[in-house]
Formats: sequence, structure tokens, C-alpha cells
Amino acid sequence: MDLRRILDRHIFPFGAVLTAITLVICLFSLPRVTGAESIAAAGSEEETMLMFVGEDIDVQSIASRREESAWQAPAVARVITREELFDYGHATLSEALSRTAGFYMADKPWGTLPYLRGIANSTLFLYDTVPLIADSDKSLHQLDYNLSLASIEQVEIVRGPGSVLWGPDAFAGIVNVVPRRGSSIQGVETGVRANFENNSEAFFLNMGASRSRLDGFLSLSARRAEEDEREAEVINFWNGDGQAAPPEERYGREKPGRSRYFETSGRFSVQDLFEVSLRLTENNHPYVVADQSLSWLESRSTSSGFLKLEAVKDLSLESSLRFTGFYNELRPEYEYVDKEIEVRERTWYGELIYDHTFFTAQGLLTGGLSVRKKDVSNAPVWESYFPDFFRPENESFLPFLITEDYQDVLWSIFSQYSHQFNKLKFWFGLRFDDHDNYQDKLSFSSGLSYSPSSRWVAKLLYGTAYRTPFSRQLLASDKPEQEKIESLGLQLSLKPSSRLSFSLAAFANSIEHHINEDTYAGLSLPNSQDLYGTEMEGMVSLTDNLKVRANLTLLDSDGPDETFHLLSAVFIRPDGTVENIFEDINSPYDTGPETMFNLAMEWEPAERGKLVADLNYIGERDLISIRTGETLTADPVTLLNLTATVEDLFASGLDLQCSVRNLLDTSYETPGAYIMREGEPLSLRLMLRKKW
Repeated sequence: MDLRRILDRHIFPFGAVLTAITLVICLFSLPRVTGAESIAAAGSEEETMLMFVGEDIDVQSIASRREESAWQAPAVARVITREELFDYGHATLSEALSRTAGFYMADKPWGTLPYLRGIANSTLFLYDTVPLIADSDKSLHQLDYNLSLASIEQVEIVRGPGSVLWGPDAFAGIVNVVPRRGSSIQGVETGVRANFENNSEAFFLNMGASRSRLDGFLSLSARRAEEDEREAEVINFWNGDGQAAPPEERYGREKPGRSRYFETSGRFSVQDLFEVSLRLTENNHPYVVADQSLSWLESRSTSSGFLKLEAVKDLSLESSLRFTGFYNELRPEYEYVDKEIEVRERTWYGELIYDHTFFTAQGLLTGGLSVRKKDVSNAPVWESYFPDFFRPENESFLPFLITEDYQDVLWSIFSQYSHQFNKLKFWFGLRFDDHDNYQDKLSFSSGLSYSPSSRWVAKLLYGTAYRTPFSRQLLASDKPEQEKIESLGLQLSLKPSSRLSFSLAAFANSIEHHINEDTYAGLSLPNSQDLYGTEMEGMVSLTDNLKVRANLTLLDSDGPDETFHLLSAVFIRPDGTVENIFEDINSPYDTGPETMFNLAMEWEPAERGKLVADLNYIGERDLISIRTGETLTADPVTLLNLTATVEDLFASGLDLQCSVRNLLDTSYETPGAYIMREGEPLSLRLMLRKKW
């Protein structure tokens, strides 16, 4: 599929026409809302609010595979609502998570590298419970503009291991993106967004309806932007004839060009019987990467799509049977200067879950059986640090690259039981995973919660989880060991009134058989690490229209340095035999920043207006270079965003939002791939949204 042609010739012209029609109708056709109509509307809203008094707005389903309040869930759980995503002016999932306790979103040239509780690439990201992560590349995530927020109802978050119910890679936590339903929109919603700093333009179209037993939702979104305006020096290298381009032909000046994104998603259901959901994406993100002496062009293009079916059958008042099946395909395409590598990942998944309640619904047993087949083609494994070959002293040699094809079939059986004894609740779960390519594993979870009143609850959690190896490890071992985490957590949550809430969570994680992958040095030797941390979150409503939220994350680690057994030279003896000379290089474990703080103020000066001031403090971050043996440290940075929203502007359902990003620091540095890079600059975003 030619993304550039589709976006330029079809999608963006359609978006421009749609926007023009929207503005014309809004400004000239629809009447303004009169004072009487405003009073009537306010009364209607008040009646609606009265109908939902006492209803939880933080309902999530990933902690125990059934809907429940995050307050009561057997996990450290949180929900980011659609309203919060919009009011804070978040344009990407990474922006929303960066304001959440425990998360650090590292800005790299190719996109976001996520950390949770001091562990990189440790979160299982799901879209409607379908995994978004790649098996061939742990750094390939859909957290930026390659995942549109237009179709999202809420984001469910669990901090802590979740392998028992979600399998491998639910290591330090789980994030599930929940798409909207037709019942939540009941009509059409269109919107356009512009960012003047990077000359970006985007639009979305949402359609939803709910009639009798049927519910349907469909979303279409697209975006293009100049996300990297730097010039690259290396613009030509691979000739295609087995030799590198001559040094005099390698260098020049070239910019990456525009990034382009396209996404369509849908969700359709028949009452509570079955549901079908789908998502298709196509995106291209070109960028410049630099090390200490050179810069070169790269790009990541990804085509992805899934089709999922869910069905529920109630067997009795106490028991039910649920089936989930999906097909998921991911096609990343990497371009290094002028060399393209196309990877293909296909996943078939089927799962059957049985629920049964005991003792007048005081006990709940959840048991399941699942099978997953994953087929990976052309996974790249670099056997050398390829930018070294760009230098003029190398006249013709090409870097060493291996592509790996492999399959893995995973059979899993799992069960979790929870029981409520008046004010005390306990749970225990087990899971056995039988892999074709990796060692089989048994993971477990357990915990207690105590809630003497609806105003406070204490949770004690203990469990284990596993993470599947890198593709490179399959070359070194028939059945490589999986990385293991053992986690102990404690959370105390207080909610003395609707105006005040506070949560304190502390955790201790022990990691075994930790292996890190570096582009230059390959795989590190197996290691162990101990991580400790505290997460505090609070909210207070100072007045009816002024609310303050804050969270603080403190991290610490204890463990040996990571050791890379690096091939430093090859010695050819006179008799023709080859001797490889290795060198051990040590580097510290990277936790990301050890201190993070977020403070936000939400102010509603008028019924249809809202202002959000969002302050984000990020502590020191290290850039650890295996190649040079040095560690560079970025200074702490404090960022401030202001987002103002006016609803029903000129006409009912027409909303305007203005967001100014990074008001305090416009020249900070952040760790890039190999050198420090400039952080996000001061920018202005505008968004216009119309509900029909």
C-alpha cells in the first residue's frame, strides 16, 4: 500500500473538504444557543448527573478479566478517561502515560521508549486486549501518532506483574487502550488539529449508533507533519552489489521529509452475545540519527491490523463461558540510509475462559485455556555496529546482518480464585506456559485487600511474571531462558470524600536472568537487579470549579553492572586459523529518571470553559554508551503545558481547544540513541471538534 499516495490524493483532501463543510454549517447554518436554551441544557445535564450519582467512572477490566472499579481491583490500577485525555490536550498515548505515576516516556529519534517502575520495554500494551508489541523488536511501540486517540474511550493501567491472566510480557505492568462504542457517541463527531511548530495537520471522523440490541462504532483518522527537520550527512551507502558505495558518494545534505499516519478502527456488537472489533494502520516516520561523528537517515514504516471476535454464553446464574479469538498482523519496515528491511509478524490466538461464582457471589473462580501461534519472518539481527562502516576509512565493506525466521506455539492454562470475607478479600492465581521456542514457565499471583469502609482500602500483592527473549537469543540457544520478575507491592488508598483522595504505593522488584540488547555490543551476559520505589497520587477539589492533582515517583536500584562480551578484534594466524578476541565492557543498569513529579490544576471559570495547567518534572537521565564506555547525564527538566477549552463555541457541539506546550524550558536536552538530542520545543496546538 502506497501511504503517501493514499494520504495526499484521497485522505487529506477529504479531510479538508470535511473541515470546510463543518465550519460553514457551524458558522452559518446552525443557530446560536439562546439563554433559555442554555438554561434548559444545563437542567438536562443536571438531571443526567443525578441519574449517575454513585457510579464509578474508573471501571476497568484487565486486573481480573472482568469489569470492576480500579479502587476494588486486585492490583494497583488506574483509569485515564476520555475526558481527561481531551482536557489535558494529550495528542498521543505516550503524553498521557508520562503524566501517570511510575511511567517515564523516553524520547528517542524513532519514537518513544517506555519505562515502567525503572524497567525499559516492560509493559504489555494492548488495544482492546489485542497486543500491540512486536516480538522481533522490543523497541517497536505504538505510543505516538501511530496510535490515534480519536477512537479511544479510556486507558486502563495496571502497575505490577500480570502474567497469570495475560501471559508473557505482562512484566512490570499492563496498559489496555479501550475503543469507543456506538452508544457513547450516538451520531457523528469530526475534528481537526494543527501544530504550528512542526507544520502538522490532522483530522478524524467518528461515527456511532446504538439501536435495540445492535451497537456500532467506526473511526477514521490521518495526520502528516514535519517531525524532524535536521539534515543527515550520510545519504547513500548500500549499492545493492555486495559492496558499500565509495566514500565520495556517501555524503551530502538531506532532510527526512514528512511523517504520515493513517488509522481506521471499529467495534460492533450484538447485545451481550458477541462483539467484533478491528483496527488497521499505515504509517511512515522518517528521522535523522547521529552519533559522535556522523548523522544518517532512517525511517520506520509500519502496517498493522487485527480482527477480533468475542462471544459470551451464560450457562447459569452462577457461571458463564467466554471465547476470544483474533488474527493480528504487523509489518514493520526499517530503512537505514538506503537499505530497506521488511519484517512480517502474524499471530493467531484463541482463548476460552470459564467463570463461576460461589457462596452467593462471595467467591469467583476464573479458569482459562489459550493457544497462540506466532510466525515471524525476516527479523533483523545486526552483528556489528553499522554506523562504523559509514566512515571514509571503510572503502567497500558492508556491516554484518542476519535475518531470522521463526515460529512459536504457546499453550497456556491459567486460573485465579478470589474470595470476599466481609471486609477482607484474598486472591490467588497460577499460569503454566508451554512454549515451542522458549523454556516453559509457571507464574503466579496472590494478594490481600482490606477495606473496613468505602473510604479506604489497603492492598498487599505478590507475584511473578516472565518476558520473552530477544530474537538474537534464538540464534544462541535452542530454548533460551526467559527473564523473570518477582514483585512485592503494597498500596494504601484513601477517599474520605468526593473532594479528596490519596494513594500511596510501594514496591520491591527482583529481576533474574536480565539480558539487555545493544546495537553495538549485542547481548549482555545474564544479570540480576533489585528495584525499589514509591508512587504517591492525590487529588483535592479546592472549590466546585478548581481541582488539583499530583503524583510523585521515587525509584532506586541495586545490582551489578551489565556486562557485554564484545568481539573487539579478529586475529588470523599464519596457518589460516582464526582467533576471535573478546573484551568485557561493563555499563550501569539504566532505570531512567529516579525522580518524577506531576502537578496539574483544572479550573472551570465558566460553564463551557476549562483551563488545565500541567507541570511535569523529570529528574536526571543517563545516556549510557557501550561503545565509548562513558555515561552522559541530562539535567533535570521542568515542563509546563497550558490547555484551554471552550465548548459550544458559536453553536451547540462545536468545541475549540488551544494548548501551549513546554512554556518553561525550550532548550533542554534528553538522551537520544547515541548522543544527547534537543527536547521538545515550545509549540502551539489548536483543535476544533464538532459533534453532530
